[in-house]
Amino acid sequence: MKSKIKASILLVCALGAVLLIPVFLSKDEPIEVSVPLLDLAQIQAQEAKEQKAAEQSAAQAKLRRMYSCTADEDCIIVDKDPCGCLVGPQGVTAINASYTLDFNKMQSSLIAKACPEGAPSVEKECSPSAQAVCVQNTCKITY
Repeated sequence: MKSKIKASILLVCALGAVLLIPVFLSKDEPIEVSVPLLDLAQIQAQEAKEQKAAEQSAAQAKLRRMYSCTADEDCIIVDKDPCGCLVGPQGVTAINASYTLDFNKMQSSLIAKACPEGAPSVEKECSPSAQAVCVQNTCKITY
């Protein structure tokens, strides 16, 4: 008899729990969700912006590698201006020799311009004693 009473009580409790589940899971008011609507132009603009940022990041990483080095032998002096030392010391820079072709490709997109008349500068980076060295893993020109 005790086992029948115990089973009946457990059955009533189980039924009560099953009947109370919808009460706990329901709300008086539905939950409103607002999602901003994006049109195709906005989505494409966002994708283009993200792609441009990724390309810029890749270009910056390539530039960092272009100037990176581990030894003085890695570095060379190159013209960063089409006129080189004719425009002064700012016309040259030191890069990693492994990236000379990449650097030249970048320079080929520069606009052609008329170079100043006269002899090339011989000050600082353009002096005969200037040489490319590796300083703190970056190519620099010493003079």
